[in-house]
Amino acid sequence: MATTLAVPVGPKKEKAKRRSRKGNPNTAENIRFFVGKPCRNKEAPQLEREVASEAEGLVAAFKTDGSLFLLSEYTVMQRIESGRVTLGKEPAAAASQRVSTVNAS
Repeated sequence: MATTLAVPVGPKKEKAKRRSRKGNPNTAENIRFFVGKPCRNKEAPQLEREVASEAEGLVAAFKTDGSLFLLSEYTVMQRIESGRVTLGKEPAAAASQRVSTVNAS
């Protein structure tokens, strides 16, 4: 008995996966963009001016032969699960909405 295939046999084509630079697109993260001097020899970054968007920062950094810095602010959270303490982070905007219980009297 002969069998025929309707689909040609060959290597599968893999779909290109899109990756976001900013991580998970579902997080409400406020990223700020700065143009500054390039870091050399493990120096601290020198942020010269803030720009409104990543595109504007790329152009400004190219024109000045500088670097583009992306700055995110997080609040560190303590979580206790099954007797284990773990530290995690959440965007600072979300953290400002919660009520702190530290030093409450």
